[in-house]
Amino acid sequence: MPHLLGMEISGLTVGIAAASAFLVTVISGLHFLRAIPLIFRSANMNTLIGISILSSWGLSFWNISKHEYHAVYFDSAAFIVALVVLGQWIEAVVHRRVKKYLNDLSVFLPESCRIIKNGTEEICTVSALKVGDRIRILMGEKVPADCRVSLDSDFDFSIISGESRTVQIRRGEEVLQGAVNIGQPVDADVVRLYSESFYEKLVGSVNQSLAQKPRLQRRIDQIATWFVPFVVLLSGSMYFVWADKNIAWTAALSILVIACPCAIGLATPTAFLVGAIRAAKRGILIKSFEAIEKVSELDLIAFDKTGTLTLGRPVVNRIKAVENISHRDLLMYAASLERSSEHPYAMAILQKAAAEKIELLPVVEQIKIVPGKGVGGVLKRDGKELSVVVGNLVWLFENGYDSTKVPTDLTWEADGSHETVLWVGIDSKFCGLLFLDDELRAESRDVLQDLSQSGFQVGMITGDSENVARSFSKTLKLKFFHAGVLPEEKATIVKRLSEPKKKGLDMISEQVGFVGDGVNDAPALAAAHVGFAMGSGATISQISADIILVSNQLWSVPESIRVMKQTRSLIFQNLSLSFIYNLAALPIAAGALYGKFGILIKPEWAALAMAGSSISVLLNCLRALTFDKRRKMIKS
Repeated sequence: MPHLLGMEISGLTVGIAAASAFLVTVISGLHFLRAIPLIFRSANMNTLIGISILSSWGLSFWNISKHEYHAVYFDSAAFIVALVVLGQWIEAVVHRRVKKYLNDLSVFLPESCRIIKNGTEEICTVSALKVGDRIRILMGEKVPADCRVSLDSDFDFSIISGESRTVQIRRGEEVLQGAVNIGQPVDADVVRLYSESFYEKLVGSVNQSLAQKPRLQRRIDQIATWFVPFVVLLSGSMYFVWADKNIAWTAALSILVIACPCAIGLATPTAFLVGAIRAAKRGILIKSFEAIEKVSELDLIAFDKTGTLTLGRPVVNRIKAVENISHRDLLMYAASLERSSEHPYAMAILQKAAAEKIELLPVVEQIKIVPGKGVGGVLKRDGKELSVVVGNLVWLFENGYDSTKVPTDLTWEADGSHETVLWVGIDSKFCGLLFLDDELRAESRDVLQDLSQSGFQVGMITGDSENVARSFSKTLKLKFFHAGVLPEEKATIVKRLSEPKKKGLDMISEQVGFVGDGVNDAPALAAAHVGFAMGSGATISQISADIILVSNQLWSVPESIRVMKQTRSLIFQNLSLSFIYNLAALPIAAGALYGKFGILIKPEWAALAMAGSSISVLLNCLRALTFDKRRKMIKS
């Protein structure tokens, strides 16, 4: 290139160029040279770059030996290294922007908090908190750790969801680290260590995303293993295609450089990173990049009812007791058993008993709890032991209750109700019913309508009775529902929904997504093609899920699907840019335009074009990363 700059070509000029190129290669390009031997085992994009650099040096020294100083390519080698490193630097910028969000978030988290020890308030660091510690959160203070509050209060979750949103957290419910208490001062019990908090899960999720190779990226890596040897062979064939050996060497070098699949290598991981950070800003944790690929394959989405479509805060609406027992006594027996359970129905019964100031009975024997059925145990009252069972009718039958002695009036009441019905039995006698109702989430109808309009079949899988499920299905206009389902049966139904079905002459399989929150939902979340766990749900359900909706809003379901579909679209945009570039550039680099137009791409310009391809992919990702900010500006 010195002659292009008007410099006199001499041995000194060439020596300066060689020394400069050597420094650039040693400082920034040694890892490319180390990749050359991989051509015989697992060739990658660095292999092509290394061969290009080595060829540039080899051809330059060959021409120097013949005193052809105008045909040296030390500058091409330096250009190749510099421009590839520039592309890698831009990739690092994308990585840093992802991590910057996490650092920005950590700035808003408190470093110290108020802890209650022996009735005295002290100040301690958040990292020193242990599970079970009692902390105090004053009005306007941030929640220092994931905890369970002792009083009702309002909290601002903007740091978690990205939007200013006030949520009332009731006594006994969990609130996440970083939320701001905008209600009354409350005491709370720490439920998770700092290392297991929402913020740490977010950090772990994004770091896992950075390190993980998705299915599509693995396919691209496989393509690279044969693409690189093909390019090397094509480059070598230039020696036989062109009679002029300088043209042959130039074309060979240009092919090696311009075919470098850097852009293809960047296309998938950078797009996935953008998707992860966009989801994180919405309070959505993507535990697996595989989920981003699988979401686009979903046909059907099934929802749990309690705590997912509803608020998960059921209340006891009414009580029906047989003639020889009072409503208060029936509630006392039920509440005394349910205090050992953490199910929402148990909380509702206990709250009803507390509101009526009912004193609970002591438990004589260990209470038995069977998810999806009920509880049973032995209570003691006035020196007398009583065997009490609370749950569905099948649960009472399994505990020895005679199906022929069910009071007719109770059966009519239970069968005709659209509420959740719990039976109460004492010493093998059917004694009454508890009717519970759970308020539907305000957004449930709109969310399900949004999903239906997007082409998904939407339904519900619940352990509630047929009457309750049918009532909810009618209200929400569901495509299907399954009622009276036990926890272990939910996973079976999810698998059954995804089994091949005959449509016309074809057998078609439908991919199923499941949205749930409780311990009972964990098997179904694991069995689903994609599992969505509500952020307020049990830890085991979040472990089983692919996506955690930390904001605990149903709108996060369609929002997460949209973000992940946009991410998949971004991947294909990037891959299209990359493959189109390679398909168009290789013939030109081989000299297809030289015979007619006299156009022959030199290696340094090939390096520039190759780097430009990578930069276009990265800029496309950065554009997507700023899309949300631009959309907010337009809305405002």
